[in-house]
Amino acid sequence: MVLELSCGFEEVNNRKQKINRYRITILLNLTTQKYNFTMTLFKKYIILLIIPLLAFTSHKYYLSHTQIDYKAKEKTLHITMRVFIDDLETVLNKNFNKDFNLDTPKELAKTDNFIGFYLNTHFNLSVNNIPQNITLLGKEYEDDIVNFYLEIDSIPEINNIFIQNTLLMGEFDTQQNIIKLDINNQKKTMILNKSNDKDLLKF
Repeated sequence: MVLELSCGFEEVNNRKQKINRYRITILLNLTTQKYNFTMTLFKKYIILLIIPLLAFTSHKYYLSHTQIDYKAKEKTLHITMRVFIDDLETVLNKNFNKDFNLDTPKELAKTDNFIGFYLNTHFNLSVNNIPQNITLLGKEYEDDIVNFYLEIDSIPEINNIFIQNTLLMGEFDTQQNIIKLDINNQKKTMILNKSNDKDLLKF
């Protein structure tokens, strides 16, 4: 998969969302999604994650959230990926042996190139069993989150989608990458972790 840098995408500004209490929001949203867990295990999972978050302790839970929407008329997949800035910076600094100073005046000039390479390595997506090229349109910092805006075009239909997401897992053993999909008027969720970093969904 080749991830390209681009600019434009008029809908980027319209897709910006407030992410106050980010950890709590994405976990609460999961309660409305059907996922392949037993009800008992699912409830335990939600409780174990949400209760500590409600205590407003310092950031120590490792999560990312990705929203994927299929625009059938445009034959395009719109992807918004949200990652904690400090987690991403830790991983980038270690992987590339540089000080990126994200979201500061000292941020490296070619940071997007390194991020593009990292995403290309750790986020892979196939549609109808065909690996897809992902265009990175840009990034935006918001509070302690960095939002990535990505796009895949020329998708006439979707019967199945395969995703492998190992973002940050090499550094954080408890990293969980949550992916919510809105495709063909169906809403589904993937919860990926180090022991299960890929999933295939049919539509």
